[in-house]
Amino acid sequence: MKLFKFNDLKLISGFVLVFTFTFLACQTDKEVQTNKYDTFLSQVYGRGQFNGNALILKDGKIVFQGAYGIGNIAPIDSLKLNSVFRIGSVSKQFTAMGIMILKDKGKLSYDQDIRDFIPELPYEGITIRHLLNHVSGLPDYTGMMNKNWKTELKNNDPQKLVSGNDDLIRMFAQEKPEVYFKPGEKWEYSNTGYVLLATIVSRSSGVSFGQFLKEHIFKPAGMEDTSVYKYIPGSDPQMPMRVYGFRTELNGVDRVSTDYHYLNGVAGDGGIYSTLADLLKWDRILYTERLVSKNTLKEAFDSTVLNNGEIENYGFGWRITQSPNGKKAVYHSGGWVGFSSYIYREIEEDNCIIFLANNSTKYLWGVTDPLINMLHDLPVEMPKLSIREVIGKTIFNTGIEAAIKQYKELKDNEPESYDFKEKQLNFLGYQLLQMDLINEAVEIFRINKDEYPQSANTYDSYGDALLAKGDEVNALINFKKAYELDPTLKETKEKINSIETSITNKKEK
Repeated sequence: MKLFKFNDLKLISGFVLVFTFTFLACQTDKEVQTNKYDTFLSQVYGRGQFNGNALILKDGKIVFQGAYGIGNIAPIDSLKLNSVFRIGSVSKQFTAMGIMILKDKGKLSYDQDIRDFIPELPYEGITIRHLLNHVSGLPDYTGMMNKNWKTELKNNDPQKLVSGNDDLIRMFAQEKPEVYFKPGEKWEYSNTGYVLLATIVSRSSGVSFGQFLKEHIFKPAGMEDTSVYKYIPGSDPQMPMRVYGFRTELNGVDRVSTDYHYLNGVAGDGGIYSTLADLLKWDRILYTERLVSKNTLKEAFDSTVLNNGEIENYGFGWRITQSPNGKKAVYHSGGWVGFSSYIYREIEEDNCIIFLANNSTKYLWGVTDPLINMLHDLPVEMPKLSIREVIGKTIFNTGIEAAIKQYKELKDNEPESYDFKEKQLNFLGYQLLQMDLINEAVEIFRINKDEYPQSANTYDSYGDALLAKGDEVNALINFKKAYELDPTLKETKEKINSIETSITNKKEK
């Protein structure tokens, strides 16, 4: 574990680099490989950009694994190599494998209508393949839950909120939300699709989704610390090495991101817990035919073909890309309640990178590309610092005017040192809304809109803040602009309709 603080690292970084280069002269090649990864991850940990575990596999051999930072904050303890993390959407590749196993067993076919297994759904023409490839057109259930069911469920016994996937299927059967597009017409990431796939696995096999994965994937792979798991409040004897997700607030205080959520029990799109060692076993077994045939597995790594012949680089639970050598690589990331995860596999070169992190405010995604470059002995740059964190602290300590001034100065004078992407201010704006700092949120979203005037998302977010402030007229203007830029934003259209109805009612009174 590395417990350097940022300021400490500034003081010792020169020593670290000098010591490293001196020491490397008398090291073996394997030790050199290990230390270059450790040096890099120690630095990004010290810069506040990573809190988690990492494993690097090169040419089929482990060249590095390490744990950096805090496992839990109440009480504080350190991460261990065998710490158990929630892996979020990395779970989707296991859901897809469950479907592939059943396909190999002749229990289903990819082009089979999903209503053969879930007849209560009101949708025609959606196949299992559409769900696997994210081309079903089904709306994402998370937005529906936040909007329509969250209050109702919170008023119930907390032990009975959402007990599983059947509750979500019941919601779709009752509310019958319209599809965003015809199946196969477009690609749009859908958590809903993978929840339905998990249900199909269960109904086709006759056992629970978790039990099926345990018997047909986890056990054959030797993944003893991996499970589809429903969180139980309090002590957790079933998973003694599990860690909890947390976040660092703008005031610097760490807070647990509750793992007990009104979506507790939903699985397929997420819901799996695992470790570095077990995910490495997963990587290893995918080079064999112990789970499915090679021909079946190949389809998981083939791109999606839309109805019009266009290609989308997503297979069955895997995004598809190329390594720096131009060879096929696949990857997926995940995030939920403070956790973030990442698995990257260069399947033609037998290289793999696995990350498991448990602080959602650490900038994990900037760490991945440098390590991929490091695998191939290419130049490596340190990830940019988060402008969100810097000006967020200024807002909390000094005020919004000082933060805006700081933002402009850093963008003018240090544009290469900080990440100024749209999502930085967008994330900060919603953090401020959650803290009920509405005026500050309005200003941050306004700046983001001005910085990215062609992004529908910036207008939509600015509209959310204006609406929270009670300014319906200007919120409506911004929602309409967002919808003009991106007519696929169904939720934005609903906001527009709601505000127009509200304004009309007020005029009539």
